[in-house]
Amino acid sequence: MQPALQLPIIHIYTDTIIPWEDRIPCTVSVVADRDSIIYDGKIKFRGGISSKFYKHSYALKLATAQSFCHLPENKSWILNASYIDKTFMRHKLCYDLFNMMGEADLAPKCAYALVRENEKPQGLYVVMQRLNRKVLKVDKNDPCAVIFKEPKLFYSDKKIMQRGSQVENPHGQTYPDYDKEHRDAIITDFRNFILNTSDAEFYTNIGKWIDLSNLIDWHLFVMFSNSGDGVLKNFYLYKKDTNTPFRIALWDCDHSFGRDGDNEKNMLEHLPNIRRNILIDRMMKSPEYMEKLQKCYAELRESGIFSYKNIERMMQENDPYVRLGLEENTRLWPIDSKDYYDAANYDEEYALILEFVKLSLDRMDKEMQYQAK
Repeated sequence: MQPALQLPIIHIYTDTIIPWEDRIPCTVSVVADRDSIIYDGKIKFRGGISSKFYKHSYALKLATAQSFCHLPENKSWILNASYIDKTFMRHKLCYDLFNMMGEADLAPKCAYALVRENEKPQGLYVVMQRLNRKVLKVDKNDPCAVIFKEPKLFYSDKKIMQRGSQVENPHGQTYPDYDKEHRDAIITDFRNFILNTSDAEFYTNIGKWIDLSNLIDWHLFVMFSNSGDGVLKNFYLYKKDTNTPFRIALWDCDHSFGRDGDNEKNMLEHLPNIRRNILIDRMMKSPEYMEKLQKCYAELRESGIFSYKNIERMMQENDPYVRLGLEENTRLWPIDSKDYYDAANYDEEYALILEFVKLSLDRMDKEMQYQAK
């Protein structure tokens, strides 16, 4: 007889109110499978636009790397409130999909849990790996290894770079510690290469700067998921070592699969302008790149990765876990709040994602000139 399905419960204990800036000490107890594991760590609230919502996300750093909620060992974790997404699936769908697209395509692994803050219920959360050196497999002994979160690299507006140069850590260097060593000059060099090289030099050497297979997968993912925010941001750019080119890792996917990041419904009425990205714009002027893009899309279709059946399967796997936390979450955070564009419930939102997948595949098939064999 199979044991009853249960969600882990994460209990957060602090002596003071959790802040938004600097982490404070905390004790975390994770109750799962009738076992309870206690961790020491530090915690704070996190979020940009999402900070306006009453349900907050947490940034948690454990004292030592641990397997948290059955996910691979890591020190840093995000407890994502996923407030604006009533399915609690958009992040996980995007990350799982990108992870399966290619060996070089990395995104956080996720799980579901209920959260308690000093015994007060907070509802259902998406537990996510923080993309750090360990997760991205960056060589800590290599002097060229580096990680940036949302670097100001792909914008066309030169003022962004000028403005950014006046800001400490303008390209969001997360590894190594920016206070100890600046490695952001490489972003300026990369940007200059994109903007100022001849076509001959650019197309000959671009593969030395960035993993082209990874770039193509990211390009196709942004189009398929209709992730408008993903064109210029919502990613990590990282270099594992001296001999490996930059790669893009996925991050922050509220804006996808039929909704924009503010919850406004978007069933392809508004498409991401992928050519706002100066690198993608220049790559798309190359017939060879466009041919590779179409070939990669065809492979993703033929393998079933980009398919209605695959997305439906992933949603069906997530569904039992989400439903375990829905009642509590809806009681705490009603679905007809003024924060939402409509009062769609979980089942309606679930159906909306599947409807979006059909529309997006039809659109992509036409744009990529794909015909099923």
